[in-house]
Amino acid sequence: MALDPHGQPYNIRFNRARRAERDLSEFLGLAKGLLGDGVISGEEASLVANWVVTHPAAAEQWPINHLVRRLTTIFSDGIVDDNERGELAEILTSIVGGTAGVILGEDASTNLPFDAPPPELRWDGSIFVFTGKFAFGTRADCQRRVVSRGATCAANITTETDYLIIGTFGSRDWVHTSFGRKIQKAVEYRTSGVPLSIVAEDYWVRCVDGAV
Repeated sequence: MALDPHGQPYNIRFNRARRAERDLSEFLGLAKGLLGDGVISGEEASLVANWVVTHPAAAEQWPINHLVRRLTTIFSDGIVDDNERGELAEILTSIVGGTAGVILGEDASTNLPFDAPPPELRWDGSIFVFTGKFAFGTRADCQRRVVSRGATCAANITTETDYLIIGTFGSRDWVHTSFGRKIQKAVEYRTSGVPLSIVAEDYWVRCVDGAV
């Protein structure tokens, strides 16, 4: 058995956690550097993709694991267009904005008012509203996915809304964001007795993919 300098067995979990923390710190530095001019070039997008490949342990950790999904889609046709580069810049900006949460290993949406426990999601005839930025894809991608399951989508929260889905890159400062108004309205309706559920993207993805 391998021993540390003090003659004690290495704590494998601790070492993995330390490595993941270092990798995430490195990624934050990379992302901040790439965002310095406010845009992401095709070469910079490839640099991000290559970093993920060479740091497989970090690729399993939040929020890099969500970034991996988007990179797979972005590079699927071998061409990174202006819209995709803009999307990547937004995702990196969101990740950098949650620096403290990343380093501490906390979910970016820790303080958001999700239903606990999360509800069973029903599709046929249900009305979904999406807000925030999504690791799954664009908002249109998310909407198409639930429509394929028999649900419908709406742009705004009403008393008819069944589920509000909040993107992974939701901010702890959600009250002060543009999408925060939808969340506030949903909370108000839920508090008043409207049967409306507020759900995190990661749970929604597992449900829509049949994992829950």
